Amino acid sequence: MIDLEFPPLPTPAPAVFAALGEAPLRELVRIHHDRLRASGVGHLFPAESKHFAAVVDRIADYFVATAAGPSAFTRAHGPTWLRSQHFPITIDETARNIWLAELLIAFDEAAFPEAARLAFWNWVEALSIFLINRRTMITQPRRYPLAE
Repeated sequence: MIDLEFPPLPTPAPAVFAALGEAPLRELVRIHHDRLRASGVGHLFPAESKHFAAVVDRIADYFVATAAGPSAFTRAHGPTWLRSQHFPITIDETARNIWLAELLIAFDEAAFPEAARLAFWNWVEALSIFLINRRTMITQPRRYPLAE
């Protein structure tokens, strides 16, 4: 089995965060993770609501900080090592596909602005490959342009 080839990782332009603000990103993360919790990868998340909410807040902090918003994530948790931090849970190609599919639905449920979707998607779609920590396929993970 060959190792993953990681794509270039674009970050969302600061203009995207400036146009959106923090609240829409946090709402997107909340809706996305509520959907994930009810999906085939729900077992990867804490069952207790209080712990689940803390995980979602931490993820939202990461997305906000990475999108050029306030850096609460780095202040609270230090620099991130995404792949190694996710190693205790199994993230394979199927989990990645579920994560991406639920994000597409969350875009609509959160009324995430169309103007920001492409830049955000281009970032997280590439980022999702970095999170795969258990391979189940020989081929490289499929890329999913937003237009598809």
